[in-house]
Amino acid sequence: MERRDLRQKMLETRKSLPSQIINKTSKEICELIRNLDLFKNAKIIASYVACNGEIDPSFLESSHNKIFSFPVVQKNRLLKFVTPNGIFAEGSFGIPEPQSGIEEEISDLDLVLVPLLAADIEGNRLGHGGGYYDKTFALERMDRRPMLIGLAHSFQIVERLEVNPWDVPLDVLVTENEVFFCEISHSRVSMGEY
Repeated sequence: MERRDLRQKMLETRKSLPSQIINKTSKEICELIRNLDLFKNAKIIASYVACNGEIDPSFLESSHNKIFSFPVVQKNRLLKFVTPNGIFAEGSFGIPEPQSGIEEEISDLDLVLVPLLAADIEGNRLGHGGGYYDKTFALERMDRRPMLIGLAHSFQIVERLEVNPWDVPLDVLVTENEVFFCEISHSRVSMGEY
């Protein structure tokens, strides 16, 4: 299936989910993440505000001794991550963004919780098509890339995704049923970071 068609199909399926299913699945996924050593050892975590049936990572925000930052789309099509100290307001694409707070250095992020439309167990991810996460976390832009954790409903896992040269793979993929440590991305991070 073409990426465009798969993107549309997954978006429609996700948007049609009842809120109680989204909440139940989100809680299950957040509990699996909470039990991962890489989450337990993380201090600064980039999260996101869920919309259109995405897995909601806000259930993790009650975790002690963690700082949560949220993406803000910049004009150069890169994301910056801000730890909010005030309100969120509608930003790019109608997604709430922090209006004020502390901008975290990308290199200081320990984990990045990544929304997606589809993924395969090798860590390839299909996003909404803007390339914001791929551009922001491209290896040539940084000395140390934080761990990228994709959050997905189990139906969003596909057998194989077509990959573009600029796609940045996930390190870990979590569904309500399973945690996948994605081998394709292992060569991109030091094994000591697991």
